[in-house]
Amino acid sequence: MLVVIWMLLTPAIAFANEPDTNPVLFSGKIVDQSGKIIQNVKISSIKEGIIGLTHPDYLYKEVNLRSKGKIHNDTTIVLVDNYLQTPKTIDQPFSVTDQQSFLGAASTIYTNQLSSTLASTIIASFAGRFSGLNTEQYAGSKSHYTTASANADLAGWIPVFGSGKYSDNSQFNLVSRYNSPVVMVDGVQREIFSLDPEAIESVSIQKDALSSMLLGMRSSRGVLVITTKKPITEGVQFSFTSKYGLQQQLKLPKALSADKYAYLLNEALQNDGKSPVYSSADYKAFKTGSSPYTNPNINWYDQVLKDQAAIQSYNLNVTGGGKTAQYFVNLEYMGEDGFFKTSSLNSYNTNSKYERYLITSKINVNVTPDLKAGITVMGRIENGNQTGVTEKTILNGIYSTPNGAYPIYNPNGSYGGNAAFTNNLWSQAVNSGYITDNARDGVVNLNLNYDFRKLIKGLTAKATGIVSTQSRSAIVRSKQSVTYKYLAGSDGDTPTYEAYGATVSQSNYFVPVSNYQYMFGQFGLDYNTTIGLHQLTASVSGDATQELINYNLPKQPANLLAQGKYNYNQKYYVEAAINRSYFNGYAPGKQWGTFYATGLGWVVSRESFLSDLKWLNLLKFRGVYGKTGNGIDNAGYYTWRQSFSGNTVSEFSYPQGYSRGGFQLAVMENNPLANVNLTWEKAHKMNIGADLEVFNKQLQFTADYYNDHYYDVLQSRGKSIELIGMSYPTENIGKYDVQGLELSAAYQNHIGKFNYFITANWSQENTKLVYMDEQTVAKAQEYNQRTGKPLTAIFGLVTDGFFSSQQEIQSSPVLKGYTIRPGDVKYKDLNGDGVIDQYDQKMIGGDKPLSYFGLNLGFEYCGFDLSVLFQGAYNRDLYLNNPVLFNGFQSTGQGYGQAYKYVINRWTPETAQTATLPRLTAGGNPYNTNPNYMATSLWVKSGNYIRLKNISIGYTIPEHISQNYLGNVKVKVFVAGQNLLTQSACSQVDPEVTNFTNSPLIRGINMGVNIKF
Repeated sequence: MLVVIWMLLTPAIAFANEPDTNPVLFSGKIVDQSGKIIQNVKISSIKEGIIGLTHPDYLYKEVNLRSKGKIHNDTTIVLVDNYLQTPKTIDQPFSVTDQQSFLGAASTIYTNQLSSTLASTIIASFAGRFSGLNTEQYAGSKSHYTTASANADLAGWIPVFGSGKYSDNSQFNLVSRYNSPVVMVDGVQREIFSLDPEAIESVSIQKDALSSMLLGMRSSRGVLVITTKKPITEGVQFSFTSKYGLQQQLKLPKALSADKYAYLLNEALQNDGKSPVYSSADYKAFKTGSSPYTNPNINWYDQVLKDQAAIQSYNLNVTGGGKTAQYFVNLEYMGEDGFFKTSSLNSYNTNSKYERYLITSKINVNVTPDLKAGITVMGRIENGNQTGVTEKTILNGIYSTPNGAYPIYNPNGSYGGNAAFTNNLWSQAVNSGYITDNARDGVVNLNLNYDFRKLIKGLTAKATGIVSTQSRSAIVRSKQSVTYKYLAGSDGDTPTYEAYGATVSQSNYFVPVSNYQYMFGQFGLDYNTTIGLHQLTASVSGDATQELINYNLPKQPANLLAQGKYNYNQKYYVEAAINRSYFNGYAPGKQWGTFYATGLGWVVSRESFLSDLKWLNLLKFRGVYGKTGNGIDNAGYYTWRQSFSGNTVSEFSYPQGYSRGGFQLAVMENNPLANVNLTWEKAHKMNIGADLEVFNKQLQFTADYYNDHYYDVLQSRGKSIELIGMSYPTENIGKYDVQGLELSAAYQNHIGKFNYFITANWSQENTKLVYMDEQTVAKAQEYNQRTGKPLTAIFGLVTDGFFSSQQEIQSSPVLKGYTIRPGDVKYKDLNGDGVIDQYDQKMIGGDKPLSYFGLNLGFEYCGFDLSVLFQGAYNRDLYLNNPVLFNGFQSTGQGYGQAYKYVINRWTPETAQTATLPRLTAGGNPYNTNPNYMATSLWVKSGNYIRLKNISIGYTIPEHISQNYLGNVKVKVFVAGQNLLTQSACSQVDPEVTNFTNSPLIRGINMGVNIKF
């Protein structure tokens, strides 16, 4: 028998009766994990003493109320949130909107989807979870910020002007509908991603014109809204989470051993008509290791890098409150070690390291029944460490140094080296000092809300003030040791050593990296009224921002926004907004712009003709159209105003602009010329969507189609000759279109006590270049035209195998200025003029609409839970023109650099029919890699892949143990892994982190515990 109970704010009493059994009395509370009473829970009697509890927002649960024939009275039952949450509201910039009246396109994830990934940035948990947000990782670890925003001078530090916007993201590309979204963290427009996931309530990507209209001149880009947790309104709750894990670098390239390197370098030299440098004795010594000082074989990856590194985080938060005030406080420590080996001889750490200390505090106060105040304070300290020559320098060195270049140590204990490699890699890793970098962040957000209900019912006023600041600096204590080449003596002679490089004593200086200040103020009025079945909302607001980046003059954008919403019987919705936006970075008279958006919605499921469909919970159609802008961040540093500089004039230079006084100084215009008409880019954006929920919200489906037209896009002219050698500036002349489809579906249900879910999302992005200023070509050569092609198109020469003989070379069209030999790449003469040049380029990749997807599934049973996330992309092309990886033997000083196993597939007369790479050359051959700086189809590879992005397994201690033995402390233990498996169409590199020297992709496995009480 099914009994429906309504839970009030006091303990509830329900009875469940079954035939032939005694009635079961349940007296107690049903609460969520934060202790809040849950209403409208359905209770069903399973069998004597056992009840089942069902609610659309929580996992199904069965509870045994009897123990040894006794009934538990005053029992508190805790229900766990569904993995796939469907809150009734959605956070927008500076406002909260109910889901049913939301007309835009949004995709949202919550704490449990973020916290299963242990990483230094929350972006690592984004991939595969959003529709309409493509997350691509290009580096495995965070960068160290050590470059100064000022130049050292005898008089002090001289500012460097015009530096760009601050972001703490140095690993990922975030793209939504071909634009990077504006990031807002609790109302702060800053790209802050190094945050504690345990303190975050939700992350929402909002892509339509209405959702981003408040951004004014940034509204074309969409908005990524990050909202930290809100305080609970009653009681007190503590939560502690500890995580510890190990990480491993993936897809390290496989270098040639010293003997294979020697053999193949000799082949490369002979191909170039040069004499080999290694003898058969050298080859044998490399292979057998018989002479480790003159013919070493050092795997520098194994020598310098560790197999694994530790990562850990600890979080403590407390929240609580009552009718007058509520609070939330979150403390976090996060530490991540690097992969470099260290030496016990040092009293300091030379390994890469990142540490973060974070505090977030929220206090909401009901000052009076009509006045509410809220304040959020965030403080963050970031500390970094790396070797004295920088992490990137060592990664580049490992990548380009042959195994047989030099020994780690010479017989006398000195560092090995030679004329081509004057810095020893091991010395750089453990004996070059260290560099520390740090950042100090502070954010204060004050919100006031006043209800004028005593004067005008429905009228409220709101005010927001935000101050955000950051200071970055670094301390450099680096040094360098001399290296020696070991020369073995003959016939008993004493060995000698040749010194290379230099000894540099340890430095000790401070670097002012950057300073950043953000101040924002907003005031607005909202009016909300309901007359019968009609509901009307109107709002007006104004905001002003001052953004100071290093020594630049301040950016001062501002917005005046008016917005109106109307709905009839929660069935028909109309919404419109208009923004008058300002930015001081444009020329006077060109600083104000107008943007607008409107939306319509129809909740079909509320129509009377569908009232009999009990299984239908929601069917809604919605559409948004608007004119948006993209400016401010791409305006440059006062590039509309021409700048000048002084230069010394000699008698041989052009005698223009002599100054008085005989100093012979010329005043010259700086490149490029100024664009006095510079303005923001514009777009017409349209989004049409539908939402469906059925079977008591167990199955949910969302679809969005978008079609965006961008114009006045900043672009450089391509068919105008530079005037007197001066470059033209970027101008608002470009046009392009972006359209696509975004789908997401979710299903969650239970079979008895077995709760399960599956969710999937798929997005497609199709772009088209409508106009660019390029040379006009004949119809027969339209393949050479960029206009009309995708924005992602890769243009270059089309390869047609490899030349097999000198006779074939002489009878074929070739590029001028190169010495071409058999085994070099053959290019197609597309226009038939007998010469290979820029007019033979066509689209060789990036011609298909990009598609990316995510699939997440899991279950919960008797306290055990599992979640698995797959993520991937297709119709994606990579351009892998990497001479070191695929050609090898690049010039390095007086020698040649490393080569990798892929070169084994090179062309030789014997492998002419199966070769996939051109002949080997010593010193690099630009004809085969980037002839006349053009791309070629030889290096275009498929970037399609699917990855097991995340897996999480957990176990929650049973409730009766928690209540009877642990003082009602709730405990969950878990294990999680990231990037465990990858299936990629391109086997040579990782499909995302294609460049090893950016730091490789990381696989991680961590375990942890969460304690709540």
